[in-house]
Amino acid sequence: MAKKRSAFSSLFILAVVFAAVWMYFTPYLAMSRLQKAAKAGDTEALNELVDFPALRESVKTNVRSAVENSVSRSHNPIAVLGGLLAGAVASPIVDTFVTPSGIAALTEGERPGSRHEGADSAARVRVRNVKVKRGYESLDLFVVHFVEKDSGKERLALLLHRDGLTHWKLTGIRLPATQTAGEG
Repeated sequence: MAKKRSAFSSLFILAVVFAAVWMYFTPYLAMSRLQKAAKAGDTEALNELVDFPALRESVKTNVRSAVENSVSRSHNPIAVLGGLLAGAVASPIVDTFVTPSGIAALTEGERPGSRHEGADSAARVRVRNVKVKRGYESLDLFVVHFVEKDSGKERLALLLHRDGLTHWKLTGIRLPATQTAGEG
């Protein structure tokens, strides 16, 4: 009887350890799936892996915050007016960038629209000059940081939130000038 209990206990402990390790790595797997789906333009998979309304709102918040920071530093009234106009046109621009190709750029540490299809070798070198740091910021928030190797400055960060027990969705981005914006 003791041997059966011991074998059962061992199997139970092994199963719990396996489940914990698997749950720990689920955001890494989700990020890999996201990159593959974005590069392939698989809209069905992207709809499963991206919370598009939350991502759009996060990008808009980051753009507005960047414009506000830029305007607050300027004492020129024309710059203030330009900032107000830029904030007003941010929504349509963001909607055009939150696309499969835009997400593909994000998953490589590039800002959407900063590269073109069939990118030249200089663009590929820029991507290679980026160091990727991944990690949990909380139990339900996993962040992928894209940091420039040379300067150590963060280029951008992708925010993945837990959706259920083992699923993760891209819900936002964090730009360097707006480190606290977009973490909804």
